Amino acid sequence: MIAGDASKPACLRFNVVFFGGLFLWTLVYLPVSFCLWFFFACAGRRRRAAIRKLVHFYGIVVCRILGSQAPVRVKNLARQFSGPCIVTPNHQSFFDPYCMGFFHLRDIAFAVRAWPFRIPLYGRVMRRAGYLDTSVLDAEGFAQKAGELLDEGAALIIFPEGTRSERGRMGRFHSGAFRMAMRFGVPVVPMCIDGSWRIFPKGSRLGRPASMRVSLLEPVWPGNFARYGNEAPLRLRRHVKCVIEKELAAQ
Repeated sequence: MIAGDASKPACLRFNVVFFGGLFLWTLVYLPVSFCLWFFFACAGRRRRAAIRKLVHFYGIVVCRILGSQAPVRVKNLARQFSGPCIVTPNHQSFFDPYCMGFFHLRDIAFAVRAWPFRIPLYGRVMRRAGYLDTSVLDAEGFAQKAGELLDEGAALIIFPEGTRSERGRMGRFHSGAFRMAMRFGVPVVPMCIDGSWRIFPKGSRLGRPASMRVSLLEPVWPGNFARYGNEAPLRLRRHVKCVIEKELAAQ
């Protein structure tokens, strides 16, 4: 099913259930998460990591809400990572960050452009979780803060395209994520998102019921590219992009 195939009643039902469910879940979870965060903070646990775990659980439920209205196929659901890594998804829609909720990545942190930080309440939570606003950080400042998150054991989520692609066609990859992987010696975990653009087309405020597929792929170790010297981040970038392109082409 493609975006234009959905009937008006099906689209109406999808939007009522998804956005209504998202609103109600947010309304319920906010006070609960605040109480849990307060408990974690008083118990001496790391505050930023505690907030990130609460945000991840929020995303898990959002994924379940979407899955109730659109067929979602998840590959490698059981794949887990116990240490720090950099996850590099392709980017098709505003929903893509929520897709982390399909997998067991227990501590995730995002590096994104400024606009999500401007969303009321969401932005405040993102700052307290230690998420990175790439629009206000220079290269060295970004590296320093990324290193702190990786030292905490977080999986750092970076969208290499930097913006949503048009109709599922993958755009140019930037090198920042791969430079960080080479610098800190952590694996890159490619993630393939296929079809979210059909559900939430770029430029549209409403969604449509359609199918999507999400795959978490094998980690790529930067040490395998060290022999290329200064070209190592570029070689790593090309390899990861090819891996995602191959998964996008698979049925």
